[in-house]
Amino acid sequence: MTDNKPNSTTSSDEIDLGQLLKMIANGFNRVGIAFLRVFLYLKRNALILIGLIVLGVVISFVLSMLGNEKLKSETIVRPNFDSTDYVYDAIAEIQSNIYSQDTAFFQKMGISVHDLKGFKIEIQPISDLEEAKEKEEQELRYLELLENFKEESFVVDIVRSELTKKSILAHRVTFTYIDADKGTEAARKILDYINGNAYYDKVIKTFKENAQMRIDKNTGLIAQIDQLLENYSKTLLREGSEKANGSVYMENESALNIASLLTLKNDFLKEIEEKKAELTNQGEILSIINMGNPQVFKKPFFNDKFFLVPMALVVLFFVISFIRFLNRRAKELQL
Repeated sequence: MTDNKPNSTTSSDEIDLGQLLKMIANGFNRVGIAFLRVFLYLKRNALILIGLIVLGVVISFVLSMLGNEKLKSETIVRPNFDSTDYVYDAIAEIQSNIYSQDTAFFQKMGISVHDLKGFKIEIQPISDLEEAKEKEEQELRYLELLENFKEESFVVDIVRSELTKKSILAHRVTFTYIDADKGTEAARKILDYINGNAYYDKVIKTFKENAQMRIDKNTGLIAQIDQLLENYSKTLLREGSEKANGSVYMENESALNIASLLTLKNDFLKEIEEKKAELTNQGEILSIINMGNPQVFKKPFFNDKFFLVPMALVVLFFVISFIRFLNRRAKELQL
C-alpha cells in the first residue's frame, strides 16, 4: 500500500505535465491557424485593398488641388520686458478664437471673422538647438574666466550685457491666410493688439521716463564737466604755468583730476548711447524686426493628412468585412 502512493503521485504529475504541453501545442496551433486565416484573407482581398489605397491617394490629391491656394508671411519679432510668456499666451488665445470664430473678440481689433477664413498664426523661437548648446558652453567658460576679475567694475557691465543678450531672443511669427490684402491687414492688427496690453503699457511708460531722466541727468553732468575743464583751461592760460601730474589747485585748494573727469564723461556718454538705443529697440512689448511680404505657401505633397483618406477607406472595408462575418455566423447559429 505504502509503495503504491509514490507511483500514483508520479503518474499524476506526468499526466498534468503532458496535458500542459498538449495545451501549449494547441495554443500554438490556434495562433498559427489564425495567422494563416489572416494571410489568406489579405491574399484574397489584396486587389481590393490596393484599389482602395490608390483610390484614396487620388482623392487626397484631387482635394489638395481643389483647395484654395494659401499664402504666408513671416515676421521676425523680439519680445521685450520679459514678455515672452505673455506673447505666446496671446497668440494661443488668438488662434483659439479663430477656430471658435469669436466675433466679439475680433471686433475689438477691427477684424471681420469672414476675413479670417483659412487664417492661422504660429510662433516659434529662432534658434538651432546644437548651435545654442555650443554657444551656451562658450558663454559659461567666458563667465568663469571673468569670475577671476569680479572685483573690477567693467566685469559687472559685461555680465549684465551677456545676460541681457541671452534673455532677449528673436522669434518668428508665421501668418497663413488666403487673401493677401485681408491677411496682411489682419496680421498687422493682431500685432497691434498684442502690443496693446495695459500692464506692459505702464511698464514701458516707466521705462521710458527712467531712461529719459538718466539721459537728461547725464547730459547735465557732462555739461558741468565741460565747464570745469573749460575753467581749468582758462586758469592755465591765465597763470601761464603747468602743474605736475596733470593736477591743479583751485582757489579752494581742492585738486582737479583731469583723467578721472574725462573717464567719467566717457562713461556718461556711453550710458546715454545705451539708453537711446534701448528707447529705440524696446519702445513696444513686441519689437518688429522684419515684417515679411506675402508668399505662396506650398504644402509638401506627402503631408500628415495626405493618407487620411486611404486609411479611412481601408478601415471602412475591414469594418464592413467584419460585419459581414458576424452576419454569416449569426445565420449559421439560426440554422
